[in-house]
Amino acid sequence: MRKIAALLLLLTLTGCISPGPPTRPTEREWNLLMADYQWIQTLRAAQKAPPANATRKQEIELVLENHRKIEPTYIAFMDKVREYRRRTGDPRAATVLANEKIIIGDEYMNVLSRYDKAIESYREALQIDATNQDAIQRLAQAEQRRFMSMNAFATVKVGMNEREVRGLVGLPREDWVKQVVQNGRVYTVWIYPKADGGASAVYFDNGVVYHTNWNAAAPPQAQK
Repeated sequence: MRKIAALLLLLTLTGCISPGPPTRPTEREWNLLMADYQWIQTLRAAQKAPPANATRKQEIELVLENHRKIEPTYIAFMDKVREYRRRTGDPRAATVLANEKIIIGDEYMNVLSRYDKAIESYREALQIDATNQDAIQRLAQAEQRRFMSMNAFATVKVGMNEREVRGLVGLPREDWVKQVVQNGRVYTVWIYPKADGGASAVYFDNGVVYHTNWNAAAPPQAQK
């Protein structure tokens, strides 16, 4: 009788134990996550956009400021999605995580011109979602723009303005932009690294190209 009573007590206690979070995807939990994600998107949509005449410095500062505004909410959301994906294996969570890596990569590529960091983010996106076509295309673009090619450089012509040059070959990193003000004129040089370790340069006078130099800096081995 004591054995039977103990067994009944064990079964009763087992039935009272909570089963824990689901280990398979559920629409209820996913919908709650998507409600959080919609709030993140709403916060992003409400952020300031740089004016058309914004300087490079202003663009970068605005991006950093926008990140700071949503950072606590964003980090909490991403932690939830990672935990949900680990627990359930829901492929929809992988898509969200990969797309967020792409957004980060886009900022590195299009705002900061840190193509190495952009490539890293796009590769991380593909590790999460190997079939993500946006990540595949962005990775190819970042690898192409990481180093200046002779063909791309040849499209830059004297008389073009900064926006036209940016559209053709992108912006160099902020620390590879040099500027001097002299006699009321602003002289700027944009320096682009080449695959051989050298660099090419585009020179502006008050925002208009007046000179280009494919061999502005020789490769390190050629300087010895």
